[in-house]
Amino acid sequence: MEEVWGCFAGNTVSELFRFRGILNQHGYHSILQRYTIPSGLLFVPLSFVFQLDNDLYTFRLCKGYLTKKESDAVLHQMTWPPQSPNLNPIGMVWDELDRRVKEKQPKSAQHMWELL
Repeated sequence: MEEVWGCFAGNTVSELFRFRGILNQHGYHSILQRYTIPSGLLFVPLSFVFQLDNDLYTFRLCKGYLTKKESDAVLHQMTWPPQSPNLNPIGMVWDELDRRVKEKQPKSAQHMWELL
């Protein structure tokens, strides 16, 4: 199964990152290092607010990394309850993106990626 990660701030959207399989703490830690922090710093160069949803992939490794980045004044962590779609704006973005992609009726995983 392929999954997609992305983030946004206002009208600015990060590049999407595609990965396979179940996201574990090491995979999520890698995404934080390679995509999340650099994207956040592009949106807000000095410091940004990172919304952590306390989902299963936010293990000790990732929380420790984010706490270190917060102590370095790179970001501020804003913690939300797990599985709270009404408090999670990225969930609304994914729902809209899903609806728009389904309207185009992708023929393959590659076609879906191109639509995304």
